[in-house]
Formats: sequence, structure tokens, C-alpha cells
Amino acid sequence: MSAAISSEPVAAPRPGVRHAQRGQFRSRELSQTTVLVAAVGEVDAANSADLFSFIEDHVAGYQQLVLDLSPLDFFGTDGFSALHTVNVRCARRGVDWVLVPGPAVSRVLRVCDPEGTLATAGNIVSAVAVLARGPHRHLRLTPLP
Repeated sequence: MSAAISSEPVAAPRPGVRHAQRGQFRSRELSQTTVLVAAVGEVDAANSADLFSFIEDHVAGYQQLVLDLSPLDFFGTDGFSALHTVNVRCARRGVDWVLVPGPAVSRVLRVCDPEGTLATAGNIVSAVAVLARGPHRHLRLTPLP
């Protein structure tokens, strides 16, 4: 009889939770119209597409998104590209969203979004309050003439 020993914990994936190279993504319904997506760990070139994909999978069927990136230890510029794509897709779908940045995300936003075009809030409760005040479309798409 042989036994395998692993230094990594073994876990079966659960709905609403995805691990992606140093980053972990979770989702939770806050109301019938609002979903919370949170990320912990790191978002960089290796997993920014995974973050976007996770958001895409979990925002379907909701009118509002709270994206909590406050626990991240590292957030690269590829993560900002994912946020830009989220912004475009949410505008296209009519989904209102607010970002909860932490220090790592705020550093990148100061460089990549100096005008503050993305709606942000200091915490999840504040983000929900921002959403409750009404639509805050970040990007308006107009049909071509």
C-alpha cells in the first residue's frame, strides 16, 4: 500500500469559488438584483483573464455588481485591463457596478484611471449604498449612424 503526501491542501471546487494561480475568486448574491464578486491574493498577467471570466460567469442575471478587490495583496496593470473590459461588458448589458479597491488596486487606479471614471467605494456597505442611489453607467454605448 502506498500513500501520497502533498504539501498543498486538496479541495473539491465549489460553485461560486474558483482558484486561479495565486488568486481566489468568490461570489455571493446580496439581493435578487445584486451580486458580490470578491478576489483575494493576487491579480496579474497570469490570472487577470480568469478574474474577468469569473465575473462574466457570475454577473449574468443580475442588474448590479459589487466587485470587492480590497483584500488583494497585488494588482497588476493586466488587472486594470480586466476592469476596463468588465466596464464595457456591464455597460453593454445594462449592469450597474461599483468597485471596492484596496491599497494594491488604488495604486494602479491612480496611474491607469487618474480621472476616476470607475465608480469606487470604501467598503461593501458603501458600494451597495452607491448602487441604491441609482444607475451610474460608467460607459455609454451609442449606436453607429
